[in-house]
Amino acid sequence: MKYLLHFFKDKKKMLFFVFFTALIQAFGTLMVPYFIAKIIDIGIAQKNTAIIISLGLQMLAAAGITTLISLWGSYLCADLAALAGKYLRELIFDKTQLFSIKDFNHFSTSSMITRSTGDISVIQQTIIMVTQMILPTPLIAIAAIIMTAAINPGLVYIPLIAMLIFFIAVFILFKKSNPVSHTIQERVDTVNRVVLESLTGIRVIRAFDNTVYEKDRSDDAFLKYAENVIRLNRIFSAFNPVVWTIMGIVMSAVVWFGGFLVLQNTIQIGSISAVTEYTILMLIYFMMSAMVLVMVPRMTACLDRIQEVLDTIPEITDTKTHTKPDNGTSKKLVFQNVTFSYKGAEHSVLENLNFSCDIGKTTAIIGGTGSGKSTIAGLILRLYDIQGGEIRLDGLDIRRLTQHDLRKQLSYVPQKAFLFSGTIADNLRMGNKHASLKEIQQAAKTAQADDFITSLDAGYDSPVAQGGTNYSGGQKQRLCIARALVKKSSIYIFDDSFSALDFKTDAKLRHALKSQMQEAAVVIIAQRINTIMNADQIIVLDAGRIAGIGTHKELLKTCLVYKEIADSQLTQKEDIVQ
Repeated sequence: MKYLLHFFKDKKKMLFFVFFTALIQAFGTLMVPYFIAKIIDIGIAQKNTAIIISLGLQMLAAAGITTLISLWGSYLCADLAALAGKYLRELIFDKTQLFSIKDFNHFSTSSMITRSTGDISVIQQTIIMVTQMILPTPLIAIAAIIMTAAINPGLVYIPLIAMLIFFIAVFILFKKSNPVSHTIQERVDTVNRVVLESLTGIRVIRAFDNTVYEKDRSDDAFLKYAENVIRLNRIFSAFNPVVWTIMGIVMSAVVWFGGFLVLQNTIQIGSISAVTEYTILMLIYFMMSAMVLVMVPRMTACLDRIQEVLDTIPEITDTKTHTKPDNGTSKKLVFQNVTFSYKGAEHSVLENLNFSCDIGKTTAIIGGTGSGKSTIAGLILRLYDIQGGEIRLDGLDIRRLTQHDLRKQLSYVPQKAFLFSGTIADNLRMGNKHASLKEIQQAAKTAQADDFITSLDAGYDSPVAQGGTNYSGGQKQRLCIARALVKKSSIYIFDDSFSALDFKTDAKLRHALKSQMQEAAVVIIAQRINTIMNADQIIVLDAGRIAGIGTHKELLKTCLVYKEIADSQLTQKEDIVQ
């Protein structure tokens, strides 16, 4: 709620006009019963046609002006809600850019999508409804009571008692609906997660003929969501009869007491009509407010969920006194006694790592599954923070650099190739927006991607589906490699990014990379020995520790872990050739 209040604080001018239109709407609405009373008490009672016509025209003008002002108010309300949604989405997006992997895992992808789309849409709709329906209600209620008191102070108690009963009913309604509203948004998260998994995993589901199970799982998620919505609707369904009952009792009271006063010649029939209209209008607005109040508990639940994201303190933050990196190209990456473990883990993933990656040289990292290879890439990118030791870039601890300055020095090819929707050229320019066509073509040639790109009808302007699903695994990997090359960084990290390539393409790509990377440090994380045999140094990991460092030939003689990996992957002939 505090973030929405901060937004409203910056929109005082717009809020003033929204309040002004609500005030005019309330005043204009109540002018109609006023003119009706005058027409009855003066025009009809005196049988004066001129007065009836004059008052009728004034009433018509008041209604017309009120309508125009209401239309303007509707536009302002819609504009205010849209700007509020834009403001909240920008806050969430900016915040998520600061999150670590652990922070993302805390919320889950489906929940973040729901909070950024559905939750904010609920807030926008509620802002429109509240400003249009609820904001004029207290103004109309106050004005109706004042105008009723001006006619006869004794009749004021009737609408006041009605308001009191109404507020008691609203309080009970909110108390019962708030917990359900919070649960509904959690159910929406579950529905989004199940639907997302069903769509993205459709090939696996069909391959395992698991459609029936997935249908049951989806039905269960939909049913739980429906049950919560039905429960909330039942709570609010009891509210409408209460309001109609209050309205009926109030109308009877006004007519009964008003009729008694008319018989005593205390007030006129037109005044009774006016009081009746004031009371009806007040209760109608209360009833519309009650309908809108159905959305308010959901809005507060959505605001709480958004605030949860915005109030989260990122696990990884920049230091207040950070150092600017040297803009030179002589970057050297050094791991010095680095130890890292995931939060809650009993054992360290990496322990006491010491090695360096020099400019113009290729450092390869290999090891068994779960040995911590990809974790090293995450530590270099500072997606995680180490618990012990230092990672230095050109002599500076990377924690003293801002995350922006650090990642500006790095090019990264992820283990799981991922492309963004758009065109091939858009994806290749991701790290260098101003790269020329010649530059992206050269990078694609180095990555062995130019041939298949030029074979496409639109070439580099060929469309890319979400996640790059319209390309094969090998094609996506080559495009990701080309994207990293276009950025032209001083350190390149290839996280098992050759696994989907055939041996021939792999060899050609490594040969092209070697000629292109004379002024950069290259880190290759791999599981295939063929990919790293010609590296300047190979680091062998075993259960998070360094089992050996050296060249391929040296490690075959000195490192048992490396020799076991080589024996399992290479034939004697391949070893001799390499």
